[in-house]
Amino acid sequence: MTISLLVVEPDQAIRDQLRFHLHKNEIALSVLYSAAQLVSRVERECPSAILLRAEAPMVEAREALRQLRLAGYDMPVFIQSSSGEIVDKVVAFELGADDYIVDPVDPHELTARIKRAVQRCNRSLCDAPEIREKVSFGSYQIDFATRRLIKDGCEIPLRSGEFALLKLFASNPMRILTRAMVNSQLGRAESQKASLDVAVCRLRSVIEADPSAPRFIQTLRGRGYMFVPSPESPPSRGVRESASHVALFSALRHG
Repeated sequence: MTISLLVVEPDQAIRDQLRFHLHKNEIALSVLYSAAQLVSRVERECPSAILLRAEAPMVEAREALRQLRLAGYDMPVFIQSSSGEIVDKVVAFELGADDYIVDPVDPHELTARIKRAVQRCNRSLCDAPEIREKVSFGSYQIDFATRRLIKDGCEIPLRSGEFALLKLFASNPMRILTRAMVNSQLGRAESQKASLDVAVCRLRSVIEADPSAPRFIQTLRGRGYMFVPSPESPPSRGVRESASHVALFSALRHG
């Protein structure tokens, strides 16, 4: 799987050096010159990870990181800085950074860190123990052990790909799943946008009362999908939850 990295770096020489090395390691690089436009850029692009330059006084980079996490984006973010001060590192981690890299950094080490973080992020979708009991949403029950979808005591036929997609959504309720995450977990190429659209459309036609106004599988423009098992129920125990997700869910209910 090709990793897409958004680099927020004003220095062209550094950008060129990164592009040369990362390209050889199958990491596709896109560039943003200012952190002020980070969230709006991520809404359009949704990269696998972000490398964010932060230099004194660091206000712009810190605010961009804060806004990114408030918006619900949970891809790995690496802070790169010439400052090795402990206070700068602590603030970065408190705002949601996954790693803090002090200049100069060896490009091989940077590549290894990026690949490891993205792999860890993708695996987190399926790290939870396999669900064996029946899980309910709306008037449906999913039996993960027998791979069946049941409604009012009757089995609803599903193709293997449809069940795999439903299982992924149901295992990650109230969590934003980007297209890249879904494609990675289902073993699809990231370029298969139309294929994923068709799969989601088919699943909605099975479980949604009105597929054109889906209740369970919500599309979050520029972000991905969120599975909402019940508008009246809180996220399941153990599911990663944030204030941004709660606010987003409220907007979905009343929007």
